Amino acid sequence: MKRIISLLAALLLLAGMPAAVFASTFVDAHGNEIELDDTLEAYTEYDLLGADDAARKGETNLGDFWADALRWFATSGKINDYFEEDDVALGNTSIAVDADHIVAIWNGGNLRDDLKTGKFGAEDLAKVLPYPNKVAVVYLTGDKLLEALEASSYGQPYTKATAASAASLLQVSGMKYTVDANKMYAKGEAYGKNWFKATAVNQVSIQEVNGKVLDKDATYAVITSNAYFNGMDSAYVLKEASSADNRCAITTAVVRDVVWMYISEELGNRIGESYAKPQGRLTILAPAFADVEGGSYYAQPVAWAVEKGITGGTSADTFSPGASCTRAQAMTFLWVAAGKPEPKKGDAAFSDVPSGAYYEKAVLWAAEQGITSGTGEGKFSPDKEITRAQAVTFLWAALGKPKAESAAFTDIPEGAYYADAASWALAKGVTGGVGEGLFGPERLCTRAQIVTFLYNAYK
Repeated sequence: MKRIISLLAALLLLAGMPAAVFASTFVDAHGNEIELDDTLEAYTEYDLLGADDAARKGETNLGDFWADALRWFATSGKINDYFEEDDVALGNTSIAVDADHIVAIWNGGNLRDDLKTGKFGAEDLAKVLPYPNKVAVVYLTGDKLLEALEASSYGQPYTKATAASAASLLQVSGMKYTVDANKMYAKGEAYGKNWFKATAVNQVSIQEVNGKVLDKDATYAVITSNAYFNGMDSAYVLKEASSADNRCAITTAVVRDVVWMYISEELGNRIGESYAKPQGRLTILAPAFADVEGGSYYAQPVAWAVEKGITGGTSADTFSPGASCTRAQAMTFLWVAAGKPEPKKGDAAFSDVPSGAYYEKAVLWAAEQGITSGTGEGKFSPDKEITRAQAVTFLWAALGKPKAESAAFTDIPEGAYYADAASWALAKGVTGGVGEGLFGPERLCTRAQIVTFLYNAYK
């Protein structure tokens, strides 16, 4: 009988027909055909989100899960068996810091699909990460970790226009951080097609690392991919560190295999309630209005003005930053920024300021304080569009007409009513002008400009 079975098997092979199928294949994003282990099977109780650029827009439960798998691989010591021989020869046989100094990062652009509720296998995981990435470790100081996160935030807040840059947004394990996209990204030299090196850390703050305050001078082990080790996307900080420190290494461990190890050995082949939703590791503070571009010069001033109640939008989702501002609106902004002081007199100072108008108290206060004397003939001209000269003069007068050296602006005539105000504004950093040494006194002052003036003066 055994002889007959062997003969049949041989005939099948000769005929080009496999006797059994042990694995299917998957073509990854680089065109490589990889063999999948069809015996792998797990279950998720919740949808883990990676499709439709989910992990480029913010923290996702899939991003948390993925980063946790990498950090677990390091903190559990499993990674110790996967260092290359050359690295072992250099003494790299384990992670060189304690668990409190181990974090993991994973770029949102490398999470490409969802894991849907129910059973899933190796092919489903390959669709999430269709790349042959390996696990790597890079050592960074806390200061450099901050810079790496800053660089990764360049594409935030996510829009269709920033989708490519937003691929670098980092899903993390072992820390919590915030990206304030209202603040301006300090762009240095270009890095690749979609990123710039950061010349300062403006947008990012780290709230904690494994339950402790970030130590900027301490060394942290960052568990990531070989792609980020080599500087993919915005990861120039990691590339520089990996070139300078022999402890940094790319292991032989394939990322998808590590994720399966985590599912099997740590989670018991079941992804449960801990990954029902994002765990609060990443907060993105985005502009409140659709027409306020994140990182623009006025984004943070607008956020400040809204928070202080100085102004709202022109609609529920628009601020209209480029729209001109009336004298009534500008004076009201200034009055609110000053704390809404009650005017001492209730008498109308100007004939064109009706009783009960939203700007009445603001104009009465301004007249009492010598901030404005109107436009002549007993009028304030509330609906007239305000110029940059008028706006800066109002602000300067409201703050006590402080002295300053003569401005370097070339378009301010000697003796102009706004000359001292413009000099003060330049010295104080309220405005740097409109470019080429010009102040632009007769240009209309936009809503973006007036809130920026106020922010720079009161911050």
